[in-house]
Amino acid sequence: MDAATGPGVAKPHRMPGLDVLRGLAILMVLMYHSASPHTHAIFSLGQKSAILLIRVVNLGRLGVHLFFILSGFLITGILLDSRQDKDYFRNFYLRRVLRIVPAYLLLLLFLAVTRSVDLRYLVLCLLYLCNMSGVFHSKPEYSPLWSLSVEEQFYLVWPLVVWKFSRRNLGWLSLLIVAATPVLRMALLYGPHALHDVAFKTWAVMDFFAAGSCMAIAIRSAQLRAMLPSMVRPLIVAGAILAILDFWLPQQSRLVLHNLRLATFLEPWLVLLSGLVLWAYLRPDIASAACAKPLVFLARISYGLYLYHVFIFGLVDRFWPEGLAGLLHRVPNALLRGFVEIGLSIGVAYVSRNTLEEYFLRLKPKHHPVRPVREAAPKIT
Repeated sequence: MDAATGPGVAKPHRMPGLDVLRGLAILMVLMYHSASPHTHAIFSLGQKSAILLIRVVNLGRLGVHLFFILSGFLITGILLDSRQDKDYFRNFYLRRVLRIVPAYLLLLLFLAVTRSVDLRYLVLCLLYLCNMSGVFHSKPEYSPLWSLSVEEQFYLVWPLVVWKFSRRNLGWLSLLIVAATPVLRMALLYGPHALHDVAFKTWAVMDFFAAGSCMAIAIRSAQLRAMLPSMVRPLIVAGAILAILDFWLPQQSRLVLHNLRLATFLEPWLVLLSGLVLWAYLRPDIASAACAKPLVFLARISYGLYLYHVFIFGLVDRFWPEGLAGLLHRVPNALLRGFVEIGLSIGVAYVSRNTLEEYFLRLKPKHHPVRPVREAAPKIT
């Protein structure tokens, strides 16, 4: 998934620490989609171990929510720094179209030619409405595309919001969205059945974009920016503690408690991931560490990798030699297949990034003139 690069402090168009998080996000998604079909193999390790491992693997879904926070942070920053420009809307939307649409249309062409999705779902994908497929009586047939619809709906609305609101009022609005979204999730669970899905609708995950927006506004305020280093550790620790508590809490049988948990289960991760984004922003040097290089590489190809990987996983599954299951134990067979799936996906995404995507990236209008933050970014001590 793509997350735009936005204005920073020392180098306005680069925030290298965030590349590490983008790479981590796509890696989480890859691991989740690679492991999910192999629950039968995981259960061969024993029921207790399997249940724990499956719950850990399922956390990979949160890579998408990390992308949402990054988008809120970076896109809001770009919009704030360019909203006085004459071609504010034109440049923003043109850059987004050239970055996102070509590879997206190529994937939809593959899905149509191979008949991997039906026509109704394909039309919803073209309109960036596939995250609402249930509302239109269609099935979600290609799992990665829901979040791209969420992103596009955010891109459609947020430039107008940023243009209309003062920076101060935008900050209050973003805080209100963060606070109100869990309440909205709770309300939706008591509404029409088609709206009970509180994981994939734009209005049910907009708190992640708003959290990113809050941080983008904070780094552009001298007073708030000075407070950021002291906020990193509390956010990460509090988010981790709440996430661990939620991880171990038993399922609730009472409807009210069950719905309350569904409405709030993402909040610990919002706190934790927000802390990680702040930390990565304040520590751009982490991108130069040897252990971070693979993540930076994955970040560069993350959009194509997110688009294509499920399609490639399906091809590998279709042509995987059945004889290997007899030669290998179920777990080694699943691991080998996972390595092949991920390796092929990385290869295809790398080619896409350096051919199709690169061609259209060169057509993008230049970034807006940046109004740089005068003071250097504060450091974590």
